[in-house]
Amino acid sequence: MVFTSSSDNMQSPIHLLRLFSLIFVRLILLQDNWQLIGQHVGSVNGDIFSSTSHLQNLMYLERHLIMSLGKYVVNMEQKLSKIRRYIEGWEATAGRDEFVGTYGEEEIIGNPLQAFQLVKRLTIDWRGINELFKQDQWQEVRKLTHDYKAIMPTDDDLHGAALAIVRLQDTYNLTNTELANGIIQEHATHITMTARDCLYLAKHAFNNAYYGHSLDWFEEALSRAYKEGNTTASVSEIQPFYKMATQVVDQFKKENEGSLDTYHIYMEASGSREHSTKFRMLEDDNEDYRRFQALCRGERQRSAKDTSKLKCYLTHNNNPYLYLQPIKLEVQNIDPYIAIIHNLMTEKETATIREIAAPLLTRARVQTDNGTSDMISKTRTSQTAWFSPETHPIVTRINKRIDAATGLSADMTDSHCELMQVANYGMGGHYTPHYDYLIVDRPEEERDQVDERELYAGDRTATVMFYLSDVIRGGSTVFPRLNVHLKPELGSAAFWYNLYKNGEGIIDTVHGACPVLMGEKWVANFWIRERGQFSRRRCSLNPKE
Repeated sequence: MVFTSSSDNMQSPIHLLRLFSLIFVRLILLQDNWQLIGQHVGSVNGDIFSSTSHLQNLMYLERHLIMSLGKYVVNMEQKLSKIRRYIEGWEATAGRDEFVGTYGEEEIIGNPLQAFQLVKRLTIDWRGINELFKQDQWQEVRKLTHDYKAIMPTDDDLHGAALAIVRLQDTYNLTNTELANGIIQEHATHITMTARDCLYLAKHAFNNAYYGHSLDWFEEALSRAYKEGNTTASVSEIQPFYKMATQVVDQFKKENEGSLDTYHIYMEASGSREHSTKFRMLEDDNEDYRRFQALCRGERQRSAKDTSKLKCYLTHNNNPYLYLQPIKLEVQNIDPYIAIIHNLMTEKETATIREIAAPLLTRARVQTDNGTSDMISKTRTSQTAWFSPETHPIVTRINKRIDAATGLSADMTDSHCELMQVANYGMGGHYTPHYDYLIVDRPEEERDQVDERELYAGDRTATVMFYLSDVIRGGSTVFPRLNVHLKPELGSAAFWYNLYKNGEGIIDTVHGACPVLMGEKWVANFWIRERGQFSRRRCSLNPKE
């Protein structure tokens, strides 16, 4: 059962959802011109919502559209004014009551003054109106949509934006009434939802198995339809959907002994490697996802006993590169080791990376079993770009800094480290709980089937993740099995080991990126591979090291 939708401050997901809707509405103000515009818009991929960088471009585009539409409205009003004067001229003469009757036509054509006015109207006056409408004032709007067709949103973007709202609601326990009133965790965004908006969200929540939330949104849609007087959506339109959703929810509760679990996790197709073993494990154990959401909300705080041995200190790691400026290291977990390295990148460097990455961002994809990366990720809503040392000098500079700070080789030229991945998260941007190692998650009998390049580089020994921006609300990195919660901090880097010294994966490093509630999130990932670490992190037969 699927419900279909009727056609109908950059940092707020509610505003962004309305932005997508309004652009569609504003572009079809004149139906005669829509087909011309549609020829340029139809081929766009639905990836706008998954990157705040692209959303910013979309915001600028709408401002240009509003300016162009404003000029168009002024021009149309001038044309309509001339049409009204033509009609008023007719009403003042031929349209008068005394000329509308059995003999009205004869009186008009038999009156030389009336005849003169008739001929004048259909020559001079009509010629002026005709010439007026030969001018194509829609050209400026058409040019804008043509020039920026690559960033025009599609239905897929609108669907993604709606799902982002529902995901944020589900993760952060936001009430639908507050969201509909434009309130996000007591922060007023001055954006309000109509009954039509609520109905759209209700259908989308239902179609994506958020049954409890869908029922709430249907109720909100009904309430607003009553208050609006059926202006944007009617009560009679909403009620059948509401009744059907109620029946499904009641049946769901009956089959699950009264429990309505709104937990929902997106699974990739069976050929995906993001990663099949990993997500089967997490699907069977929903507790990981529940802990993930609780940590995102700031719950499940660790006790004083758990944190008593954690330390913050300065260190140079016996590396001359750091003698004059030691790193500021804050241990977040001892076993397995997780730390935050503060101020490892300057604000100017983070801005440079964001600037060079923005035009190259593409939707995050996952690797399939045949080694290709042609499947769009549904577990991760972000856009990414990859950089080598040849791309920009800053990559080599950061590699050396990672080498000094971690004691591991981050040399990209010989596969000691993967290329730098820059990720920009979009509306409700998130990454469901996962671990970073690629090879040891496979059964032992399948590990020899790994691509030769992967085998040459080895698995991901460690992860260094730089935060390239602060985030107003949400966007933390959390480790649900360890109750570790890392808040994004501009210029800092999270560091942890993914493998034991014997090469096996540390499953407790399962981690996820909390949905971005407000603001922007940019990160730069460096995945350090086993190759090149043999003398730096020696192997051990002890499975606990």
